Amino acid sequence: MSEFEKNPQDKDGLKVNNPIEENTATTVVDDSTPVDPAVGESIAVAPAVVEDEAVQPARTLNKSWPWMAVAAIAIVALIIVLVTGQKSNSMSETVGTLNGEKITKANLYDEMVKKLGTQPGQILDNLMTLKLITLEANKAKVNVTDADINNELQNLKIKNNLTTDDQLNQALAQSNMTIDSLKENIKTNLELRKILEPQIPVTDAVLQKYFEANKASYGTPEQVKASHILLGTQVEADAVLAELKKGADFATLASQKSTDPGSKAKGGDLGFFGKGVMNQQFETAAFALKKGEMSGVVQSPNGFHIILVTDIKPAVVPTFESVKDKVKTNYIDSQVQTLAPAWIAKAKTDEHYSNLLMSAPTTTAPATSTPAP
Repeated sequence: MSEFEKNPQDKDGLKVNNPIEENTATTVVDDSTPVDPAVGESIAVAPAVVEDEAVQPARTLNKSWPWMAVAAIAIVALIIVLVTGQKSNSMSETVGTLNGEKITKANLYDEMVKKLGTQPGQILDNLMTLKLITLEANKAKVNVTDADINNELQNLKIKNNLTTDDQLNQALAQSNMTIDSLKENIKTNLELRKILEPQIPVTDAVLQKYFEANKASYGTPEQVKASHILLGTQVEADAVLAELKKGADFATLASQKSTDPGSKAKGGDLGFFGKGVMNQQFETAAFALKKGEMSGVVQSPNGFHIILVTDIKPAVVPTFESVKDKVKTNYIDSQVQTLAPAWIAKAKTDEHYSNLLMSAPTTTAPATSTPAP
């Protein structure tokens, strides 16, 4: 990747079909008004491979899963380990002494809860809601297999261009997660989906409307393949442009005179790129050229460019039939997200939910992000 590229955030993001969302009671989605689901919270992950000399910007991956709850559960687990991990389970057991005064497990627990402020109630709600979903899934005889979980995991890797397990583990490590905690939460997510899916009527007309509203997310945007020569001054750029107009070979001059270390060794070749990757001045000039055309001198914050477009991939918009299965999955996920808050609220009532760490029972789903096509 070349040094003059801007530092874009990965637009696709790390995401998985995901029916639970924080404060989903305020989300309204019906089958007459399909929406393009949003992307989730960002975590920065460095690229696994740096192809050129210039440093590549860190990629930003988006967590679109119910795994915000994992951090909360980890805190609960820490408290449990600390207060029950000794030989005795008595809360009166001494865990420390100071000047002859005993510090008990109960003292430790109270202090940890105090330090968390209002968080313990929401943390406990997240934990209990995840357990509630599994409880209801068992009652409904919903079965999520290892194959289901692995398939969802592979989909997640594909969506984020993660070609190896090491790349996925790196992304998880940035979020203080493990592959096991990821799989556990994928399982809970799929359980909720399988519980609610039978309640969602799906027709071709509904899916067609959803597809039309979200068509851009299913297609491939236009891309150009370009080479460039980057110079430090207008005078230098004008001189190189004059040589090119006299018939000098573009790749040869790029390798000799370009100041971009990421592309000069390749004759200035930048490969294919879409909009939103290069800086604005470079992008505008490159996408205005036809195949085989060369620009004049283009000034950007990085210097002075001469650009040659060598190929163009036009935008591709798939037909509804070619992506129908994907559209159906995305539509169902959006509807599960809509149904989840009311379903969770009713399940809490049916199962006599009681959260003694909160002043009033919550009806929100675990903190997560919305699904994305």
